[in-house]
Amino acid sequence: MSFLSKVKRKLKVGNPVRKTCNRHYRKIKKYTFRGNKCANEKQYEAVITRWYHTIEKGLAYVNYRAGFGQKNINALLESMENYIDSGYSKDAFFYQTALSTLNAYIKKNKQHGVENKELEQRVSRLGGSGNEVGGVLQFTPLSSDEIKELNYKDFILDRHSMRHFSNDPVEIGRVKSAIKLAQHTPSACNRQGWRCLIISDRQVMKNVLKNQNGNEGFGQEFDKLLLVTADLRCFNRDREVFQAYIDGGMYAESVLNALHFEHIASVPLSASLTREQENNVRRILGLHDAEMLILFIGIGNYPDVCLTTHSERKPVTDIQVI
Repeated sequence: MSFLSKVKRKLKVGNPVRKTCNRHYRKIKKYTFRGNKCANEKQYEAVITRWYHTIEKGLAYVNYRAGFGQKNINALLESMENYIDSGYSKDAFFYQTALSTLNAYIKKNKQHGVENKELEQRVSRLGGSGNEVGGVLQFTPLSSDEIKELNYKDFILDRHSMRHFSNDPVEIGRVKSAIKLAQHTPSACNRQGWRCLIISDRQVMKNVLKNQNGNEGFGQEFDKLLLVTADLRCFNRDREVFQAYIDGGMYAESVLNALHFEHIASVPLSASLTREQENNVRRILGLHDAEMLILFIGIGNYPDVCLTTHSERKPVTDIQVI
């Protein structure tokens, strides 16, 4: 085969991947949000939900800092003001939940002796009514035996992301049992192209968490840290450009549920990192270049009782039957 033929063959093989990625990138540029000024109501729903949930997380911290999160509070208010200025409804579920979260924030700060009249006035000017499902709730964990007796519906409803843990270490055997159970996740052609890494060394875990955006204020309470990855070597180049993330995401959810079944408290943490952060994590953990980062999971034993985010789910009203 001539040199020119080899080049043409390589270009032909690479074209489907390149075309798929370019097509997807064009959709990303067209439809994703950036900042707090959005192009449509769906984007506002995502932005406002994102910001009010950051406030919920702060409200659930054991070592509560009154008046925390001013940057996020301002971002939430700005996005809500832009939403109203764009003419959208104040009766939307996510908007009412955001108001409820802001009211919970104001109330808790007052209980800690911090009052912010300017914030109260700005919230009042927004208008609309809260729905009382934003903020935090008190969570009392079931026992291990009680969890195993739940039916599927009650089991799913009982799982909450935890940001406070007891000081008792989690037995490594229980973690391994959860990982083995999660192995029964469906995957493309049963390839099971995933891995769950257990990080138990405190210094290694600390170094990894420095590169994760979202564990500040509670990451120091983790007994162990898990990392779910998906391996590109398990997928077809032509048609499965994104399949690693699909299978990896399904597996990560199974790991979370399996941890709950083993009576292990957990919180999922985003693995959407900057290039520098990802390179740092790869170096620290010695990951293969083919492994795609899917999700971090902080784990520990349940405390007797604690606050957790309300994280109310929006009503499902758009089920389409064709």
